[in-house]
Amino acid sequence: MLADASLSGSLSRGSRRVGFTPWARRRRTMRISLIRLWRPTYPALLTLACAYLLAPTIVAMLASVSKTAFLTFPPQGLSTKWYQAFFARDDFVRSLVFSLVLGASVAVVAVLVGVVLAASIGRRSGVGRSSLTSLSYLPLILPTIVYGPALLIWAAKIHLTDGYWTTLLTLAAAHLILALPFSLQSIIVGYDGLDPSLEEAAMVLGARPRHVFRYVTLPLLMPSIIAGATFAFLTSFDEPIIALFLSRADLVTLPVQIYTYLRFKPDPTIAAIATVMILLSLLAVLIADRLVGLGKMMGLGR
Repeated sequence: MLADASLSGSLSRGSRRVGFTPWARRRRTMRISLIRLWRPTYPALLTLACAYLLAPTIVAMLASVSKTAFLTFPPQGLSTKWYQAFFARDDFVRSLVFSLVLGASVAVVAVLVGVVLAASIGRRSGVGRSSLTSLSYLPLILPTIVYGPALLIWAAKIHLTDGYWTTLLTLAAAHLILALPFSLQSIIVGYDGLDPSLEEAAMVLGARPRHVFRYVTLPLLMPSIIAGATFAFLTSFDEPIIALFLSRADLVTLPVQIYTYLRFKPDPTIAAIATVMILLSLLAVLIADRLVGLGKMMGLGR
């Protein structure tokens, strides 16, 4: 008993000497108080942040069903006439279809290029991988308000904006350059997460490299490919600045059509168009979620 008491006393004195000084106790008490304060504060801050981000979307949706001939919030009455006005105009419908086709085409090409690049640099290490990855992310560094006029000047000098098809290809290439980093990053993350032993097992069993890629690697990469295609589509579908510089009378994307219409007639038709774009973007995300799940798309689950 005496030995136990002396041992506990020496341990308590040792603990006081090691770190449990009055200042350490105050720091520990302060840390515990901050943790207790942060636990209820974090959900409240997260809710406020989500509400702040969603507020413009909600305002646009509610303004699109107002009866008044001008943008107002809260809506004065409920009506769907602005959606009818949107779909009754051929120029708006053509721009919508063109934006959808352009976004889908950019998504397909971005995924194809992303898969090839990811297979080339996905499992490399050292300077080669970092250099190639940094090079692919360069379009994100240059502001689009600078990239757009520079691309227009360069394309005009080599006569890429003279014809319909050359202008279309230039616009598609510009959107592809912007969308490729998002698609590539998603596919690289998925490729790095693959188990190399699965590909090695297929080769040991006699599969050729192209068969390994087609029947083993590609199915395992499918969640990342769908995620990359979704990001690329949304990047192209919502891009207004470069399309504004490269648009023609017969090549107008929906964001450019919104900007042009808003300059001369700011009525709730704009809110209706914005709501349609929001719903289409949400539909693309929901389809991707149904196919692979948002967790796998974001690399949170395998």
